[in-house]
Amino acid sequence: MNDIARKANVSKRTLYDFFSDKESLLVEMLQEISEPFSRYMKSLEETSYTALEIILLLNEKMVEKPTWFCEEFFEDIKRYPNALRLMLDIKKQFIYKIVKLLKRGEKEAVFMSDINYDLISIIAHKEYIINETSDIYTRYTHEEIHNTIFYIFLRGISTNAGREIIDGFVTKKKYKSNNIQGIN
Repeated sequence: MNDIARKANVSKRTLYDFFSDKESLLVEMLQEISEPFSRYMKSLEETSYTALEIILLLNEKMVEKPTWFCEEFFEDIKRYPNALRLMLDIKKQFIYKIVKLLKRGEKEAVFMSDINYDLISIIAHKEYIINETSDIYTRYTHEEIHNTIFYIFLRGISTNAGREIIDGFVTKKKYKSNNIQGIN
């Protein structure tokens, strides 16, 4: 709580005016970052985007929020049962929705049809857990590791039509990034 108060530039006492303890603060934070993301996901699902485009846009939104990649935040959550339970529930719901999108993408012919997407989701989740415990994070940022695994995974399960969507998305993203940095 001392670190949080210092980083928020408020007194520890002020924090306790709003949160009874650290666990209630962590629960509130999880809700604060997950609810808008869930609304965004739902709004995308109601559009004419393909499942692949939705997944690409979700990833882009996730990378915008550094909290998703904050190791200290997730280490703190592991110490508090209610916060951990909520995080695992949020993660479970997210994985369920992603698997639904993968299966939808199979029907849309942007993802290959001969893949067990339930198994893929388990493998992808385990891969992230393994990477979290390695020293890879001392050499690369969370975002760089995430995006590398993410794009390799997506390209690997995509059909040619899906790869074209990915390539177009990445090209557009690079163009946007270069324009933001002033490179034309």
